[in-house]
Amino acid sequence: MEIVISAGKVTARTDEIKTPEAVKARRIANFLPRPELLTGATIVHNEDEKYTAIRFETGAGPVRVVLPVAEGFEFHIIHDSETGARILGSIPERHRGVSLSVRAIAYRISEFLRTRGLK
Repeated sequence: MEIVISAGKVTARTDEIKTPEAVKARRIANFLPRPELLTGATIVHNEDEKYTAIRFETGAGPVRVVLPVAEGFEFHIIHDSETGARILGSIPERHRGVSLSVRAIAYRISEFLRTRGLK
């Protein structure tokens, strides 16, 4: 599922968003290795705050994996709790100078959530 936040309104977008971040988020979500992650993943395009993320509902509340804004930055994993957003960690997009594949990024996201008991 994909949702778009624009001008403070949340809508389910049926037409395809074609930004590079949206394409990458879809590719990562398709490679999530565990079925409970794949079925519960929501791609969020927040046009107000200018980010694209993959959102998961967990026992501790919603968790977002925010895609990097440019090449070479990190994926930030953010927990949206009642007291506000808190960064839980990050996943580098590059390893030893080479960009990671979307499959490797999806695996690292899955392992990050699994090892912390979030999913």
